[in-house]
Amino acid sequence: MITQQEFIMIHELKKQGYSIRAIARITGKDRKTISRHLKNDQLAVIKRTNNKQSKLADFEGFIIERVAQSKARIPSIVILKEIRELGYTGKLRILQDFLKREYDKRLKDDPVVRFETAPGYQAQVDWTTVRNGKSPIHAFVMTMGYSRTSFVIFTNNMAEDTLIKCHDQAFNYFGGVPQTILYDNMKTVVDVRDAYGEGKHKFNSQFHNYAKDTGFVIKLCQPYRAKTKGKVERFNQYLKSNFYRPLVSKLNCGGIIEITIELLNSYINAWLNEANNRIHGTTNKRPVDLLQEELSALNQYVVKVLPQQLPLAKSTLNIELLPKVALVPIQQPSLNNYDRLVV
Repeated sequence: MITQQEFIMIHELKKQGYSIRAIARITGKDRKTISRHLKNDQLAVIKRTNNKQSKLADFEGFIIERVAQSKARIPSIVILKEIRELGYTGKLRILQDFLKREYDKRLKDDPVVRFETAPGYQAQVDWTTVRNGKSPIHAFVMTMGYSRTSFVIFTNNMAEDTLIKCHDQAFNYFGGVPQTILYDNMKTVVDVRDAYGEGKHKFNSQFHNYAKDTGFVIKLCQPYRAKTKGKVERFNQYLKSNFYRPLVSKLNCGGIIEITIELLNSYINAWLNEANNRIHGTTNKRPVDLLQEELSALNQYVVKVLPQQLPLAKSTLNIELLPKVALVPIQQPSLNNYDRLVV
């Protein structure tokens, strides 16, 4: 075997008048090797193929069938135990690589499709963490599926009692309760998926009772399909990039002002007012106008918290928000890019 550089050198030395013996002496190659390569204009590339069969090959059909049987991802260690009983002697890593390719293939074959809901039928809820560490800050976000109107409030925890209080604030903000609310598999909402059969979940008892008393039905995303609630997910991204980070950068210049949940909540309403009053790129209408169409379809909300506890809407029939507490002047980024993120 010779390299491309050696091949070029052999031909160059030959052009310069060196004999095969001299070229062999200079390059350290056998004379027969030199002679053979001088007969060719290009270096022949030898393709090596690995014909060795993977230890997993005999079990791939079984694994593919097992993966297709379950909507959720099956832990690799579970499948490893099953195929070990069938005679597999290979390593876990081989199985994990194969499973990754199979699940990636399933995601490509299962594209995310945007779906629209009737007025008042659905809202989507999510937590997003804007700061980790010893003093974390989380944002509770609820987005109405029809109008895309969104509500945000910042907290220092995601406990069950806090989750319920955040819902109360959101319902007070929107002026009613949607018929259904879509969640991912947060522990404060669901204890065990499919506990009583497919689609029959064991919900957190306190939150389930709250949902029944308040008048909405809990809906869950499929496992590993959080994009089902893509409207609120995309709003989370925008909230961080166009509200939280610019605000923190401005207020925390020089490290003088401490960023707290109270401070963030004092600014969020003005920003929401702008977001909910823009022309939305998908609906071509203002979310606040579409929310007026939803009001008649919302279930009545019995006020359990006072609007004065946190700055919210002035009334359930008027979504004009209270002015922000202008602690420090700040120029917020434009919302022109919002419609590319929120669907």
